[in-house]
Amino acid sequence: MIDARAIAFVEKGEIALVDITVPEPGPSDVAVETELTAVSQGTDRAMVLGTYNGIEDRYPLIYGYSRVGRVTAVGGDVTGLAVGDRVFVGMGGTKLDPSGGFGPSGGGYTSVGVVDASDAVKLPETIDSASAAVGALGAIAYQGVARSEVRAGSRVLVVGLGAIGQFSALFSALAGAQVWVADPVTERLNLASRLSGATPVDVTKPLAEQIEQTAWGYRPWPGRNDRPTSSYEKTRWSDAHGVVDVVIDATGRPDAFEAYVPLLVREGTLCLQGYYTVPLTLDFHAAHMKRLTIHCPGGMDLFDYETVVRLLSTVDVSPLIGLEIPIAEVPEAVERLLLAGPAEVVSAVIRWSGGTS
Repeated sequence: MIDARAIAFVEKGEIALVDITVPEPGPSDVAVETELTAVSQGTDRAMVLGTYNGIEDRYPLIYGYSRVGRVTAVGGDVTGLAVGDRVFVGMGGTKLDPSGGFGPSGGGYTSVGVVDASDAVKLPETIDSASAAVGALGAIAYQGVARSEVRAGSRVLVVGLGAIGQFSALFSALAGAQVWVADPVTERLNLASRLSGATPVDVTKPLAEQIEQTAWGYRPWPGRNDRPTSSYEKTRWSDAHGVVDVVIDATGRPDAFEAYVPLLVREGTLCLQGYYTVPLTLDFHAAHMKRLTIHCPGGMDLFDYETVVRLLSTVDVSPLIGLEIPIAEVPEAVERLLLAGPAEVVSAVIRWSGGTS
């Protein structure tokens, strides 16, 4: 067994730094010494507050899905990875010693991870470790942008400018879209403007008017079909008023449908990137009349991560990392961040070891 440390979500509202053991790598495994893990403030907060679906039955647990570190051992059947490689490990987390009280597996908040080699991605030298760590949050956002078919000329509104919202705005802009962003925190609006060139809108004023007043350039026909030719369909299209092709909600607000359906054009897309702790209510008729598509991307896949990390090699996302927490300051600093953290902190990383970027 390998001795390690872990950040445990012990019970509702309680975080602790604990000693654990992980097994030696099996034939298809690699062991990874953790350098950094990114904090997923939205999901982690729901886990700690007990609002994530089914979480009360899972305490105590070790969470986290964004580990960057160095390979320290490889199993005999592993190819493509070697000791010393810098890697990212996502949802694979780590295998655990079941006798430790956390079950046979856990997340990335451990000083050492033992995972199947297929769950580890070798990182290019062109990306620093902090950007690679928050790249997991970027991969979640990228999946939503890709599934929403954002393209050159699309009009996109992103609401909620935590890390997922910031990355959603960035990747939409990189696709050539016109992007508007909404958030009550001025610092987050300014950050989105700097990173993605997005246009801020004031959430206390009518959004549609602000978007129409600042729209620019060529806009492709938003629907999947060609422009309608029949008189009836022309009327249907003209009556389905809307100002954006895609709304990406990264707030987790339960009134998402009510707020966004009127803003969308016919055959528009609503992308639900937040985590919704209560059931959502859909006015079916309004969505039906516009032929809306609703996406619930959720989570990340490694092919998304690999795409994102290559993109982030060319973009400076360091302004998104508002806080670096040394492991010696856990759990107090993590509790403050998740339970009463300043709203202007978009994302944070935990440093487990010195490492090199």
